[in-house]
Amino acid sequence: MAFYIPLLQPHFKHIEIGDTLTSLWSGCGSIVQCQLDDEACVIKAIKIPSYINHPKIKQSEFALKRKQHSYSVEYTFYKLYSQHLPVHAQSIECISAINKDDEYALVFKDFTKHGFTQAKSEHIKAILKWLAHFHAFNLNKPVDGLWRQGNYWHLSTRPDEFNKLKTSANEKSDIKNFAHKIDEELQSCAYKTLIHGDAKLANFAANERDKILGYDFQYIGAGSGIIDVMYFMTSCLSDAQLHEWAEDYLVYYFDNLKAAINIYHPTAPAGKIADDWLVLWPAAWADFYRFLVGWSPEHQKINSYMLKQVNNWLAANI
Repeated sequence: MAFYIPLLQPHFKHIEIGDTLTSLWSGCGSIVQCQLDDEACVIKAIKIPSYINHPKIKQSEFALKRKQHSYSVEYTFYKLYSQHLPVHAQSIECISAINKDDEYALVFKDFTKHGFTQAKSEHIKAILKWLAHFHAFNLNKPVDGLWRQGNYWHLSTRPDEFNKLKTSANEKSDIKNFAHKIDEELQSCAYKTLIHGDAKLANFAANERDKILGYDFQYIGAGSGIIDVMYFMTSCLSDAQLHEWAEDYLVYYFDNLKAAINIYHPTAPAGKIADDWLVLWPAAWADFYRFLVGWSPEHQKINSYMLKQVNNWLAANI
C-alpha cells in the first residue's frame, strides 16, 4: 500500500488511485491522479528520504532539513493562506492538506478538468499581472509558518554553495566578497511582501481567458516582489529576449503592482514601494548569480544579461 493511502482514508470515503504523473525532486514523493469521492483530484504525496541523491547538492543534515522545512511551509500555505488569496492571484485549489509526522498529502482539484493547462510563454504578461496582485495583496503580511526569507537560493540557506565559490584575485569583481552585502540590501528593503519563492513558468497554470493559478509554494516567505519577477524572467526569456524585453516587462509589472496596491492597500505609498523595489533589480540578479556560480557554474541562466546586472550592482557599490 502506498504510504499516502492511510493519510487519505479518514478524509475520503471512496479512493481510486490513478496514474503517477511524475516523481518529486530527488525521491521525495510523487504527483498522483485519483478520484476522491467522485472528484477528479491530484495528490502531491510527500515523504522525504533519509538520504537525498542529487548530482549537484551535497548530502548534509542542513540540506535535508532545508528540504523537510520546505514541505512543511507548503503544507502551511495551503492549510492557512491559499484560500484567502484574491481573485487575480489565486493558487490551484487545495481540497485537503494532510500531515502526519514526516508524511504529507496535499489534495488538489485537477485543474486540467477545469479548463486549465500548464502555462506557456504566451502567458508571460498574465503571470506578471498575477505576481503584481499576489505581491500587492500580501504586502506586510506576517510570515507565520512560512520562510522568514522567501526563495530557495538566498544566502543563509545555501552555505554549501557559498563555500564552493572561488575567491577572485580582483576583489572589486569578487561576488563572494560582496555576497553578504547583496543579501543585506535585499533583506533591508523597507517594504516586504510574501514572495512565491519559486516563480518559474512551470509553476503556473492558465486557461483560455488568461486566468492564472500558481502552485508549488515550498519557498514562499518574506521578501521584495522584484525577486519573483527576476526569477520568473530567467525561466521564460532567453538572453536575447531579456535584453530586448525585460525593461518593458518591468514597466508592465510595476504598472499592475501600483494599481493593485491601490486596490488592496489604498493608503500605502504605491509609487514609493515600486521605486524601492525597482532599485533592487541588479541586487536580485547578483544574488541569484551568486547561488548559480556556487551550485552550477556552467548553468545556462548565467548569460550576458545577468552579468550586465551583476556588473551594474558592483559598479554602484564599489
